[in-house]
Amino acid sequence: MKMNVLGTERLNLKLMHEGTGPQLYEHTCWGLWEITIKQSNVFIGYILVKPMDLFSELPDFSDIEIGWRLKQESWGNGYATEAASLMFNEIAKQPDIKKISATANKNNQASIKVMEKLGMQFIKNYIQKEESGDVPSVHYSKCIN
Repeated sequence: MKMNVLGTERLNLKLMHEGTGPQLYEHTCWGLWEITIKQSNVFIGYILVKPMDLFSELPDFSDIEIGWRLKQESWGNGYATEAASLMFNEIAKQPDIKKISATANKNNQASIKVMEKLGMQFIKNYIQKEESGDVPSVHYSKCIN
């Protein structure tokens, strides 16, 4: 059975509507998860879970990428670490997953700290091609199975 709701003491994570990216929702955990404060049900951000290089010719289905975006007013409360840890642990339960990875802007020290708290190791620097221009980025990963 596919799960679509997860929670911690402070947060709820809920899989967002499947119409936003159907191919992501065919597998457990994949997709866009909204993050809300449990006590108030206030939306504070989301977590995206997908295979590394999903939209390339050679996606890696054994390496799952986790990414997070939180509203600025929620920064500094440990929410990103809490939500990412919960999702990381759920993904790690899947026997076919060998690695969990994350990427971030090279200057985003807060996200890099979350990656390190998840036990991820630095893999490489690279340039992310964006419509707005090239973005110096980092790739972190952790082997799990």
